[in-house]
Amino acid sequence: MGAAFRRRFIQSPDFWAGLEKLTYFVLLPSLLLTGLARADFARLEPGPIVLVLSASALFSSLLAYAVRRPAAGSDGPAFTSVFQGTVRFNTYIAVTTAAALFGSDGIAIAALGTAVLVPLVNLASTVALAHHGHHKPRGAALLRTVFFNPLILACVIGLALNLLGSIPAVGESLKAPVPSAVVQLIASVLGMLGGAALPIGLICVGAGLHGRVFARESLRPVVAAILLRFLPVPAATLGLCLALGFSGPAAVVCVVFQSLPTATSSYVFSRRLGGDAPLMAQITAAQTILSGAVLPAWILIATAVLL
Repeated sequence: MGAAFRRRFIQSPDFWAGLEKLTYFVLLPSLLLTGLARADFARLEPGPIVLVLSASALFSSLLAYAVRRPAAGSDGPAFTSVFQGTVRFNTYIAVTTAAALFGSDGIAIAALGTAVLVPLVNLASTVALAHHGHHKPRGAALLRTVFFNPLILACVIGLALNLLGSIPAVGESLKAPVPSAVVQLIASVLGMLGGAALPIGLICVGAGLHGRVFARESLRPVVAAILLRFLPVPAATLGLCLALGFSGPAAVVCVVFQSLPTATSSYVFSRRLGGDAPLMAQITAAQTILSGAVLPAWILIATAVLL
């Protein structure tokens, strides 16, 4: 739809640049903030989940750097797209898949997984784009790019609100009529904004597909990102779960997280931070399409081995 809209109806570059900015600074942060603020972490044992997801995220980052030359040659911006295609994941698919598999427990596990992975992969992606993208910020500019990233800030604020809400005195004070009404109003507005992140983010990805969807010169990095994301990363996550003796629904969800296609926000990231945005759109589209077959396969493997 995004590609059709741009070709047939809305061809103004300024319109799409504004829509990408809205998604990056408002819609995606609203989704992450509300999801983390409302998550119920009390029923979970977070230790193994945090360890497995953190270790697998580190593995995926190192793996992307290990194959940088074969995947993207000396093209730094192209490498940032391969990197994001290897380390990032689609939050929306993660939460809905976990809920479909394990109900409310799955949602809680997915919320914790999001809290662990989103800051890590966004931080890693920001640093990769800062070093290898077109903009290459240095010094204070690099620190601002990393620590004032709106997605990272949204995760920090969401987790802080979740923690504050668990404090009895704070929870009681928020039940008073006026604070309660204000909180519900803010939560409702942020919830509506976050609900728009998925369709608008996907439309922006489609609008970024100019010319041939998979040009010949893009074939190598696109294939590299697909293979890295869908084969060694989930396999390593599954192997780590087995090595630690970690099993059950939480372990399955960890494998699910690391077998997902890259995040739709990867394209917006590339546009905002100087990466190869058209290549990122191609990788996102290819992985999203192929995940229809790959994700069920990994779910079958993980449930057979870890449940």
